[in-house]
Amino acid sequence: MRQFRGVSEKEIRQFFHIPPSDFSKNLERKKLGMAMGAALYLPGSMPNFTDKLSKNNLKNLTSTIICLEDAVSDSELLEAELNVVNELKLIEQNDQNSLIDTNNIPLLFIRIRTVQHLEKVATLLGSTIRYITGFVFPKCTSYNAKSFFLCLESINLQYSTHLYGLPILETKEIIYTETREQELSKLYTVFKQFEDLILTIRVGATDFTSLFSQRRPGNRTIYELLLITNCFTDILNKFNRKEDNFIVSGPVYEYFESLDSFRLFTDANSIESILWNEVQLDLLNGFYGKTCIHPSQIDIVNSGYIVPKELFEDACLIIENKAETNGVLRSSARNKMNEVKPHYSWAMKIIAQAEIYGVLKENVTSLDFLQYIKNL
Repeated sequence: MRQFRGVSEKEIRQFFHIPPSDFSKNLERKKLGMAMGAALYLPGSMPNFTDKLSKNNLKNLTSTIICLEDAVSDSELLEAELNVVNELKLIEQNDQNSLIDTNNIPLLFIRIRTVQHLEKVATLLGSTIRYITGFVFPKCTSYNAKSFFLCLESINLQYSTHLYGLPILETKEIIYTETREQELSKLYTVFKQFEDLILTIRVGATDFTSLFSQRRPGNRTIYELLLITNCFTDILNKFNRKEDNFIVSGPVYEYFESLDSFRLFTDANSIESILWNEVQLDLLNGFYGKTCIHPSQIDIVNSGYIVPKELFEDACLIIENKAETNGVLRSSARNKMNEVKPHYSWAMKIIAQAEIYGVLKENVTSLDFLQYIKNL
């Protein structure tokens, strides 16, 4: 698996100073959380979804969340569960017959409903459970979080594997100000206890806005909805501190245009332009990756995390000089001050990001690369 694996090596060399590195689900936890990138949601009821994941328009996809919760009605649930099991059995059969390279299958996650549902789905999956990377825990609260992770621990022990949990913070206890701090503190205590099992912490913008009978319009980023961004700030403040090892992923942008309509460079108010702006704000505020609901969003999200060469050189300079000096260093571009002590944790994060998403050549921007691959 590799970011932008649908782009040829020749084309990668055209844009990248350092290309993205290969990775698998066995990558160190925090880097793997970064590598999820654009996580595409698919309803568990979708037929032949494993075949769809191999299509050309999904070649750059590295993570998929198969939803058995909100995307599936109660009346369809049993059928959707059977569909997911059959699709994973197909992967297992093709793997056993050497018909597929499982390293080229996106990281697979299953979004379940409750702790009891987690137990049921794990039992239904049986031996095919080794083809997924983890489970998504919706509406995770201080009331159910520990039960989710204890159940996951039991599943890992039973199947001799290491599946991750991806809790989603999206309930009223978190968005309402009178309960937020206490709820986040309780969740932090539980999450620290099970830190090695948490790949990313996810946030549910749609559920949050619904609690206020709101829906953000397609021509606005989520950051303009102050009720929501106020909550995001507190979530990031609690879980994104340098002494911890959590990755918090960005909220869904629920609008899209057809794959053959790409107007990011011609219309500042287009769906693609708003999504691109939101990805920049995600990164600026400390989110890594983003929930996606359409293939057209994948390249826009992942391109936002490619590291510019100047940033990479600054990070390398800081890390290389840590042992010799803890003072001030002039950047190689001669345009900024790099301070070893306060910038060291940032530099380490940039190096990890560069390993996953690559480093652009000098005078090449992520928008240059995005425009090119969108025109392929």
